[in-house]
Amino acid sequence: MKFTLAIPSVRLPAVPSFSLSNDIPKLRIPLLSLLLEPRSLNKWLCIWALCFYLALCMSCFFLIEQPRLNHETYQRFGADSPTYWEAVEYGTQHADSRGNLVSFTGNLLGPVAIGRILESGFAVALFNILLFFIAVEIACSIPGVDRYLFVFLLVINAETAPALVTLNKEILVLLSGMLLAKYIYSEGHSWFLLGLTLVVSLFARWEQIAIILLFVFLRRKGSFFRRNPRLAVLSVIAGLTVLFPLIARLPGSGLSSFMKYAKGANTIARLNEIQASFGFPLVLLPKMAMDLFGELLRPLTFLQEFGSLGFGDIHSMIIIPLFSIAMVTVLVIAYRRGRLNPRRPVGLVVLIYLIVTAVTPFVQPRYNYFVYVLLCLELAKKEGPDGQPDTLPQYKPAGAVLN
Repeated sequence: MKFTLAIPSVRLPAVPSFSLSNDIPKLRIPLLSLLLEPRSLNKWLCIWALCFYLALCMSCFFLIEQPRLNHETYQRFGADSPTYWEAVEYGTQHADSRGNLVSFTGNLLGPVAIGRILESGFAVALFNILLFFIAVEIACSIPGVDRYLFVFLLVINAETAPALVTLNKEILVLLSGMLLAKYIYSEGHSWFLLGLTLVVSLFARWEQIAIILLFVFLRRKGSFFRRNPRLAVLSVIAGLTVLFPLIARLPGSGLSSFMKYAKGANTIARLNEIQASFGFPLVLLPKMAMDLFGELLRPLTFLQEFGSLGFGDIHSMIIIPLFSIAMVTVLVIAYRRGRLNPRRPVGLVVLIYLIVTAVTPFVQPRYNYFVYVLLCLELAKKEGPDGQPDTLPQYKPAGAVLN
């Protein structure tokens, strides 16, 4: 008789093996990788066109802005760049002075801080170009944004050129606008992004902070105005209708001095008088049109000013009219595509900004540069029929064959 004894199997410990991978770790370098990845001929042409545009802007800096900084000429290429450099020079010569850079009537904090730190116009130009590319990268991190279309819409605006090579607020406005858009389209609405947006807005225009906070309040979760965005727009108009006359009557508010300054004009002075009598809804559309079209609404007066000033004031005579043309064109296209619908978060921000800008007692088209950059983002953002980005990653089940 045979007996079988089962012996349990024993697994010897495996000898550890060592292997070296031949794969080289990949490192993504921002901006530089854009020049190395393969792309179509049309995209390469766009990149070289952007390089040519940047070279043209730097040529304007060396031919116009740098001679003015050296007090050789008085041509004005940037809007308030001479004022900012004067404030920088004054602060340098009077180190013990504590000038009020942020007030109810103005905000010099951002440009003056940049000017004091960098000290030279060339360094400011390089810094502005760096901020431009950072803003573009932030915008392109939003799903569905076409990088090339977005940059194209930015550069066709004449105001972008001085924003890149002069001491100005517009470059900070561009950066804050893209941070706000990133906050709007981010999942969960990051408080860090909102705080960073408010900080950058503080260095640009304090009015942006008020508008952004108002937008956040109107769009907060469970808000009545979030469910009824048209009523939110009407409430903003009603609030400004009451607040402006009350503030204008306060001593030392600054609005009365602005209104006296504007009395030299005809149309804007009459509109301000109606607005100061609680008639803001009556003057909203005319003042909004004046802010959008600027000098284009009075061509004869513009030609007379051009005959007297010539090309000395390049910004007022050339850049502002071209800015108005680009602004109105983009605004019309955005309206026809439904991007100004207040149910869209960015559309609500744009409408609020246009209304708040119209309440000011003077005409300043370039204040709407914030609106322009947001509209550029909206037009460059591809969306499907349901309003969602149509470039979201598509996932295939496990085992599927990739073509």
